[in-house]
Amino acid sequence: MKILIFEYINGGGCAKTELPPSLAREGWLMLTAVLNDLMASGEHELSVLLDWRRVNTVPQGIRMITVKPHDDVLAIFTEALQACDAVLPIAPETEQILWTLCTRVEQLGKRLLSSAANAVAKTADKLETFNILSTHNIPTVPSHRLDKYPYFYAQGTVIKARDDAGCEQCFICHNNDEFERLLNSLDNPEHYLIQPFITGVALSISALFKEGVGTILSVNRQLISIHDNHRLKLTGCEVNYSMDKTPFQLIVNQIALALPDLWGYAGIDLIKHGEQLVVVEINPRLTSSYTGINQALGLNVMALVLQLLDGDATPVPTKNQTIHIQLT
Repeated sequence: MKILIFEYINGGGCAKTELPPSLAREGWLMLTAVLNDLMASGEHELSVLLDWRRVNTVPQGIRMITVKPHDDVLAIFTEALQACDAVLPIAPETEQILWTLCTRVEQLGKRLLSSAANAVAKTADKLETFNILSTHNIPTVPSHRLDKYPYFYAQGTVIKARDDAGCEQCFICHNNDEFERLLNSLDNPEHYLIQPFITGVALSISALFKEGVGTILSVNRQLISIHDNHRLKLTGCEVNYSMDKTPFQLIVNQIALALPDLWGYAGIDLIKHGEQLVVVEINPRLTSSYTGINQALGLNVMALVLQLLDGDATPVPTKNQTIHIQLT
């Protein structure tokens, strides 16, 4: 199979600007893990778009398509699509980037190795995600548009961009003065959500989805810190943090039914608040936890994704250990 891999940050999406350090590191970890999995999963012809500063940094035998500062990255991506059978886009949901790539793949009749553009549209907008989860009685964090509900929660308030990826535009305020200062600093409040701060352990689920069925791969702990201007930052994760996956499989089952267009690998962010699991958001793409699954569980996730093309995929772990992934 001829497979095109496009990791947006390191693949030319930022060719005209400086590479954003945090997103570039996370993206590079994911790209490297994907290439390793695909090279180990069979005789595939692999092509990858690469930022001009990343040339000659992937293993031999992989076709490199260089994106230079003057290039139109979407045009190069579209041209590269013509020569492939299947495509794996790895991109943030911000500014509809992931949706645009998935839509282009579908328009050209190529096989997406990720969720359909329709699923991306629903999960990229965190308010839409909240509405879907609530409709299906899945525990989730109460969410309102900031311009409709500009009020401080006494237990602490979280404000995030509706299409935020990786905590890039996510803030926490612990008192009303902080809240008012942040509120006054934000343009276009209709593009933000406001939520109550919920105490607990920040977790994520890595899972496979197909046609309303979800299969859990790992439960991971997210390491989040608070930086300048009350900004939350994902600094790392512990992959396969929880060995007992049973209560988390119920959440996966519910989400699979609520969003049957989810396909392949997806991540679910949640908080363990006491004994309750509360869903925060759904990522219809590879996440940073993906990069540790092979080492933690001995699973080749891309091989499992390719199995979904022809039927079901049954993960059979050969390891069971916790792996720390550092993102900063």
